[in-house]
Amino acid sequence: MAVNEIRDTIQGDIILTAEGVGYMTRCLNLKEGYRNEILSVDVTNDNAGINTAFGIPEQAYQLYVSPYPIINTEENINLNDGVIFTNAGPLAGDEQVLYKETCATYYSNESQQFPFQFKEQFPSAQLAATPTTKWYSPHVYITVLYWGAPSQLVNTKFSLFMRVNQIKSSGTTVSMGQYKEFLDSQCRLLTDTAVVYDPADVAGYVFPMWRHGGIRPELMISGTTALRYYNRVASNANQEMTTRAALQTAYTDATTMVGFDAAFGDAALNLPEWITLMDVGGITAGAIRQYPPPLKFADNGNTLMF
Repeated sequence: MAVNEIRDTIQGDIILTAEGVGYMTRCLNLKEGYRNEILSVDVTNDNAGINTAFGIPEQAYQLYVSPYPIINTEENINLNDGVIFTNAGPLAGDEQVLYKETCATYYSNESQQFPFQFKEQFPSAQLAATPTTKWYSPHVYITVLYWGAPSQLVNTKFSLFMRVNQIKSSGTTVSMGQYKEFLDSQCRLLTDTAVVYDPADVAGYVFPMWRHGGIRPELMISGTTALRYYNRVASNANQEMTTRAALQTAYTDATTMVGFDAAFGDAALNLPEWITLMDVGGITAGAIRQYPPPLKFADNGNTLMF
């Protein structure tokens, strides 16, 4: 086990494209065959921020530290004032992100005299000073994404400091970890994990009976139908007979799907679901074979199984 202190920079000039976007990255190589654990990480913008001069339109940048270069996704940076920076990097909670920093400048009025700037980072400054993420790839990338004016010249100066605990691991563990990180870096462009409900329906979806209240209602069975199952008549009295098909139909109807607040069973036929407890295998299994297979016995009398 060894603690490696990584102190490096990514710097240089970049000219944004005609669409006002830019991309730059740098690779830092590490030792092969180790599990890398971040003990602490810190990133400093040596330019002290992005350009906030008057007359410059909305600007933003995202800085990532990751095992593989960050690829632009279909995610956007959405500000409260309606400003949108399209095709941003992945969310901070993405598996491939070791560190993420987002900074944006925008103006609150048409005269563009009062620029606002906000900055977010993940992990937060408190968590970044403690052990957080692990990875296995023998390299780490610093990637910066820019948004600004078309053909704008941006001077980049970022410094990275990272304390990494490197632990020797088996070849199998390292290979599987590297393969996972390689897939995580390229397989997802848009994340949509939320399940959206109408606020009035939340209780009904989470705990269905909360929406209805009380216990679920139950169907009552008629006395005539009950007599088919509970024969309280004399042993020599005549009784109404039924068929196996009729019983099979009744058991099927009794298991009809119902709404969350409805009684189990079939309300139209007045068949509660509990009559299926009286079912026996011979009723629902179908007709008995006319010529069942004969039993064959071994010499010692045991039944042979085929």
